[in-house]
Amino acid sequence: MKNRFKLTFIFSTLTLGMSSCYMYDGPTRINHRVDRIVPPPVEKLVAPKQSKAEYLDKAYKEIQGTLPDADVTMIEDSIKILFPNNIIYKKGELYPSSGYETPLQSFSQLLKKYKKTNILITGHTDSKGVESKNKEISAQRALNIKKVIIENGINELRLKSWGLGSVSPIAENETEAGREKNRRVEFVVLYDEK
Repeated sequence: MKNRFKLTFIFSTLTLGMSSCYMYDGPTRINHRVDRIVPPPVEKLVAPKQSKAEYLDKAYKEIQGTLPDADVTMIEDSIKILFPNNIIYKKGELYPSSGYETPLQSFSQLLKKYKKTNILITGHTDSKGVESKNKEISAQRALNIKKVIIENGINELRLKSWGLGSVSPIAENETEAGREKNRRVEFVVLYDEK
């Protein structure tokens, strides 16, 4: 009798447990409506869009203020930059004969800031020698300076280099002092219309 009672108790406990498992219909869902005040979205502070002229004027003033050794000139819708004491060449040389790394690093930092610009790098020679050779030398000078600027972190797609030979002197070619000024690399900063 004792065993029968135990079996009945165990069987009824199992049946009760199983039936409660199968009769379970999931968690009770309580639908609470929460009234809360949602603040309005935060307004983004966006500076007014600058025109091309305003952008270049700002760049011009900063370049002029940051690079005191450079000749910086605003020409219509571009900025012309020349380093008359830093990027100068001896006759026939492809790399500047003076300390040009520091000014180019400073210039590159400014170019990183003004990303809406492209830069034309033009190489020049004096009028001595054969013009075809002068064009080759001037093109290589511009290309070498372009490589330095790329090494300073400027995207190559923003840079174009071009050799002009002796066709655009800034001084007389009759004196050595004038010829030295003409052996140079210039930069023209242009607004990127994209």
